[in-house]
Amino acid sequence: MAILIPNIEKAKAAKQKPTEGEIFLLEFLATHFDEQIEVYFQPCFNGDRPDIVLMSPKAGVIIIEVKDWNLDLYSIDERNKWAVNLPSGKQSVKSPFSQVFAYKKNFFDIHVNGLLEKSLKNDNFFKMIKTYVYFHHGNKSAIELLYQSHLDRLRDESRENENSFKQKQIDFDRYERRREGINRAKRKFERDLSLSLHKTNIKKISFPITAEESVFDQSVYNEFKRLLNPPYHYASEGKPPNYTEKQKRLIQSTPKSRVKICGLAGSGKTVVLAGRAVNAHKRHGGKVLILTFNITLRSYIHDRISAVREDFSWSAFDISNYHRFITIALNNSDIPVEIPEHLHYEGANRDIARKISFQRDQYLEETYYSNIRVFDDAEVKIKYDTILIDEVQDYKPEWIKIIRSYFLEEDGEMLLFGDEKQNIYKRALDEERRSKVVEGFGRWEKLTKSFRYAAESPIISLVESFQKSFLFQSYEVDIDESFQLSLTSIGLQAYEIFDGTDLGQLAEKIITIAKGNNIHPNDISIISSQEEILRNLDHILRTSELHKERTICSFPSHEVTKHPKYSKSYDKISGAKKMGFNLNSGVMKLSSTHSFKGFESPFVFLIVNNNDSPEMVFTGLTRAKENLMILLERDSPYLSFFSKHLNSLEIGA
Repeated sequence: MAILIPNIEKAKAAKQKPTEGEIFLLEFLATHFDEQIEVYFQPCFNGDRPDIVLMSPKAGVIIIEVKDWNLDLYSIDERNKWAVNLPSGKQSVKSPFSQVFAYKKNFFDIHVNGLLEKSLKNDNFFKMIKTYVYFHHGNKSAIELLYQSHLDRLRDESRENENSFKQKQIDFDRYERRREGINRAKRKFERDLSLSLHKTNIKKISFPITAEESVFDQSVYNEFKRLLNPPYHYASEGKPPNYTEKQKRLIQSTPKSRVKICGLAGSGKTVVLAGRAVNAHKRHGGKVLILTFNITLRSYIHDRISAVREDFSWSAFDISNYHRFITIALNNSDIPVEIPEHLHYEGANRDIARKISFQRDQYLEETYYSNIRVFDDAEVKIKYDTILIDEVQDYKPEWIKIIRSYFLEEDGEMLLFGDEKQNIYKRALDEERRSKVVEGFGRWEKLTKSFRYAAESPIISLVESFQKSFLFQSYEVDIDESFQLSLTSIGLQAYEIFDGTDLGQLAEKIITIAKGNNIHPNDISIISSQEEILRNLDHILRTSELHKERTICSFPSHEVTKHPKYSKSYDKISGAKKMGFNLNSGVMKLSSTHSFKGFESPFVFLIVNNNDSPEMVFTGLTRAKENLMILLERDSPYLSFFSKHLNSLEIGA
């Protein structure tokens, strides 16, 4: 028998009860496959919750969406869009095939490390996951009835197109466009029909990989296993945290609490978040959602939770950024996401791809992500007993309302964490000159002691002076209560002028400084608000005969942007690079300031661009733990400040 995770008894006792169809299919799969096959019922990872996932150590993965629908009430239009016929009229619903394809896509784009890159290099990788939809109350004739009229119509259209061309009523180009459109629509209908299961044909379920193929190797299997059946975290794996008295109070979980926490860089906001998350799960035994704005922080927050010295199951924690979480929630809730035709682009022109991508993002933001009524008529399958939101200064009030209204349990607690001076997206502020959020969270709890810097570090006074010079009119200035003026100086803090037209010289300066101060590559981070500067600098650092540095970046490399598939896959590739960004990769790191928010590094090279806002520069300054090298152009509006507070480091003078 196959291994069921969880077993039938536990599945029946789950908070969200399985449907009749899910129980029937689970019992069939248990007896149909042998003990090498693992069958996961409603595995939940970062908000995604497919009905059933099967995995074989060598033969790949199967995802099955289960519908207990009366198909007599459903119809499909000529664009393959589904609708249900209600007494009040016809109502559109998400295609179950679109839903299961989205689960498959998320495995590649979001969840499984390295799978997207492998799929781009090898088309067979995308075939390692097979999908089906099981209609428990359906049968062969009912399913065929949904599709047959469309297949007949397309055959008639194909015949008409052929005749029109033969009779010279249309030219070849028009004939070819029609033919391709007809065949594309036909393939979609035939594909969905072939992936439809009912009680009498479920024996056709088969795995995608044959014994001769090797794309589903042990490493890929282990990644899926880690995702579908997350490990248990034991207290012995953590390290005893050294909380302050205020942090001890803030990590204590209580039902229905609403708290917002702010603090200067390095004051332990993420430490409190991690401690509160684990403490909350221990209290209620339920699920905890942790949302950030910046997806690169996901692995960092995971590490901070791992450091907590407690026993807990990783399956209880979903860590994501807002937009990915909502995208997954829309799919889980059967809400169709419709994108107008003019916002699709399949060409290779990079500028057009970026422009259409921006317009598409605006449309999705208005229609879905910031639409506070978007889940009104939907069934939200997963709710959380605790929700923690990091980088709240980057959030729109509408996002917080959506999360609180639809995803928080009735007795759930919700906490917000932020630092408004890292407000690089210029969100509104409240009467305390802090990030403006929805009402109901009380006054800000303030963390005023920084643990990022050694007590003697000049970076503390530099950051304070920068606040007073550029941010005091808009924000409350944070004073580090742990700081005491000392004549002792640790690390390197300096500024240097660079020529933006000669990045080769800039690369040489960075390497010279790093080698001159015996800085290990793993301790070096180069950040800038301008991704294109970093991309070109990274290319020089890696390929120049003078350097040959190994690097990791939070953005696609110069070579990838030149790849023919890049424009088409821009969003996916960029997201994968951010997800895979790792502070302890052993190599030099390059990141946009946006993606480096929340991180810290022993040695930061901060490239200050002339049009950077004070909030952007402040965010970059506060990423450095010990060593900070400011790189400015000669006409920088910030040159006067840094020349007053730092020494110039004349390289090669």
